[in-house]
Amino acid sequence: MFNSFFPPWRGGAETYTYNLARQLVIRGQDVNVFCANPPSKPGTYKVEGIELSCLPVRGWLYGTPLMTKLPLRLLQVRADIFHAGFPRYYNAFCTSIASRFTGTPSALTWHNDLPSVTPMAGALVEAHDAFVLPTYIQTFGRIISTSGKYAKSSQILRRYAWKVDVVPNGVDCKRFRPDIDPGPVREKLNLGGVKTILFVGALSKWHRYKGLDVLIHAFALVKRVQSDIVLLVVGDGTLRASYQELTSHLNLERSVIFAGDVSDEELPRYYAASDLLILPSRDRSEGFGLTILEANTCGIPAVGSEVGGIPEVIRHRFNGLLVPPGNPEALASAITHLLEEDSVRIKMGRNGRVFAEEHDWSRVAAATEKVYRKILNQREPSL
Repeated sequence: MFNSFFPPWRGGAETYTYNLARQLVIRGQDVNVFCANPPSKPGTYKVEGIELSCLPVRGWLYGTPLMTKLPLRLLQVRADIFHAGFPRYYNAFCTSIASRFTGTPSALTWHNDLPSVTPMAGALVEAHDAFVLPTYIQTFGRIISTSGKYAKSSQILRRYAWKVDVVPNGVDCKRFRPDIDPGPVREKLNLGGVKTILFVGALSKWHRYKGLDVLIHAFALVKRVQSDIVLLVVGDGTLRASYQELTSHLNLERSVIFAGDVSDEELPRYYAASDLLILPSRDRSEGFGLTILEANTCGIPAVGSEVGGIPEVIRHRFNGLLVPPGNPEALASAITHLLEEDSVRIKMGRNGRVFAEEHDWSRVAAATEKVYRKILNQREPSL
């Protein structure tokens, strides 16, 4: 398996790679993960039965670490299956080349389309999708999409629909549970008895699409009618200062807590300490929304934007609410409704746990193995 990073580096693709690899090991597979070394030193490690190869980074291109040793290492690997992820195009491209040269079948997980973070970047994305992507995407025997809705809405995946398999993301139902004691976190953050709204996500320019600024504006509207509430932001990045400046401008300094990065061990307690998760993503760069599953597993409902893969994770009025993207007023209305209607919120949280149990990582691994077998059973090479 090939991914840009690996835990303790935080990110949805990293969570996917770690949990899928771990479950495949449990199922008796030999798994070798290649990734960039930060925050570890370059070298080979053993992590819960996973052989982890951390390669040095020689540069960056459009938010992706360039590991110059990766192509040669891939040519030296003896494997039954190569499995890369997109939008990490560098890894996907290298995997494609190695797959062609070695004859090793390959799978590609399509987390989301390559995002356009700026107008200039948008031109680069269009050029990549039109001229570069076709040169390597055809090599992959199957493409795994984590959302059926996303697969149908992606112009790229629609071109390759004949080899797209939908395998949703997963969640660790043993680590995230409704019975986790929220006391230590509520005491640490001095939350008292106030209702707490949670946001979990990176605060970098590459994750601006998650719409934290939209949530902050919505929170300011909610504060007008509900004074006894707190917005808890878990995550860090280069945009943290600008988000803090926005809270100051809206006189919300005492009501918004920036908790920074939280360890994987502590993260479930932050969900347990909250009443509601918000994922206000702006556009289809949000291919799934793992934080929704994590919150649901802890019995917490979610409010999310009706974009990307989120509508496949939030069943409107069942385990949360869907709102139009980029609309602080609609988001504020949904938040207010769930904060005022305790019985509705609690019921949605219970529904969320039931929904999340259908997405345990063990089930994801079993479904992914079926995709691997499908690739291995293909008689004709994918050209």
